[in-house]
Amino acid sequence: MQRDRKTRISISWKKAIRKDKICKMHGFTWYDNLHQYSKNKIHCSCPICARKTNSKYGRNPSAKDKRREESMEQDLESFSKE
Repeated sequence: MQRDRKTRISISWKKAIRKDKICKMHGFTWYDNLHQYSKNKIHCSCPICARKTNSKYGRNPSAKDKRREESMEQDLESFSKE
């Protein structure tokens, strides 16, 4: 489903306002123009927000990561037996 221009602008506007609020919450503003916030990545790096992406704050490993770790353990066990 392709969105029309009005919807894309509205979503972009909401994202820019959210990013501006995050910057103001931390006590700084990066850009003078609100449009510039919609063009760049600005995110909060506190432990609560970073939990989704940063393994330092307890990211749950994906199934692929679990399989990779298990295969590495099996390889290590087979290597140590030899």
